[in-house]
Amino acid sequence: MKKQAILIGALVVVALVIGALVFVNVNANKKTGLVLSGTVESHEIQVGSKVGGRISEVLVVEGQPVKAGDVLVRFDIEELKTQRKQLEARALQAEANLAKLTKGFRPEEVAQAEAAEKREAALFEEMKNGARPQERNQARADLEVAQAEATNASLAFQRTEKLIKTGDISQQAYDTAKARLDGANQRVESLKQRLALLEAGNRAEDIRAAEARFHQAEQQAKMMRSGSRREDIAAANAQLQEIRAMLEQNAVLLKEGAVVAAVDSRVEILSVRPGDIIPPGKPVATLLEASQLWVRVYVPEPELGKVTVGQRAGVKVDTFPSREFPGRVQQISNQAEFLPRNIQTRSERNHQVFGIKIQIDNQEQVLKPGMSAEVVLY
Repeated sequence: MKKQAILIGALVVVALVIGALVFVNVNANKKTGLVLSGTVESHEIQVGSKVGGRISEVLVVEGQPVKAGDVLVRFDIEELKTQRKQLEARALQAEANLAKLTKGFRPEEVAQAEAAEKREAALFEEMKNGARPQERNQARADLEVAQAEATNASLAFQRTEKLIKTGDISQQAYDTAKARLDGANQRVESLKQRLALLEAGNRAEDIRAAEARFHQAEQQAKMMRSGSRREDIAAANAQLQEIRAMLEQNAVLLKEGAVVAAVDSRVEILSVRPGDIIPPGKPVATLLEASQLWVRVYVPEPELGKVTVGQRAGVKVDTFPSREFPGRVQQISNQAEFLPRNIQTRSERNHQVFGIKIQIDNQEQVLKPGMSAEVVLY
């Protein structure tokens, strides 16, 4: 009985030892044995505007949580609004011009051009043919009448000259007779010049000028009847499209007058105040995505085979020493690098390492960027 009791006791001891070893082994297998150190990081979003200019409103403060679409900063965009009005007016003008060219000329405009063509054609024909025989005959008859009147005026003046010497007529009667003679002689000379022009015909340069005016009127009437050219319509349409594109660009810039949060986040840095003048593209605020937290750690090359994307991890921080925050391996670097001096691991510092990004579940939003963290890969 005593031996049996000893044997039973020994078996119990062995069972306890085996159980302890199994317990230790199970707990040891829960971990890969890979413990790494790093720093909690967050996705930073730097927001700004393509417009730039003077800040009119700042609607948030540093540390304030914001939702996607919340306005953070507004710029003064009155100049852009004025430009839009000008572009809208230009667009209306371009649309009217395109409609005019597409529809062609009005009937009354065509009729007016055709009338001008006929008028210039008649003038050109008249210039080319010269004076008609009837006009030349009339000019000769007028000249003969004027010459007869001049002869009578000359005879009357001769009699007046004799009478003025004897004092039988007044000086006024003498002057009247002389003026009548001078007028008659001038009329004769004028009619001689007119007859000479009619008989010589129009000058060549006058005929060419009349022909040019006729051809110009003819082309104008033809253009009116044919309507606008396709090239002119295409050019007007292109001008309209250009103005519409400028309107779309202006609409984009008007939207840029308000800087908004792209995602739910927290304002980390806000470096502007109302009245500040900011150049286009310069960030006005830095946002942190509370849901986008991770730890960047470095795995020695000999241990890299133990790490896979999606692998479960536990993260601890000094602020909450008794809590372990769940995480997963999100990314493994494809290229080795030398261990940064500010990272401590259990491997030697001269080993090559691979960067690992551990995504952290931070639903309670208690973890903050910059916290030191210890990561255990399971």
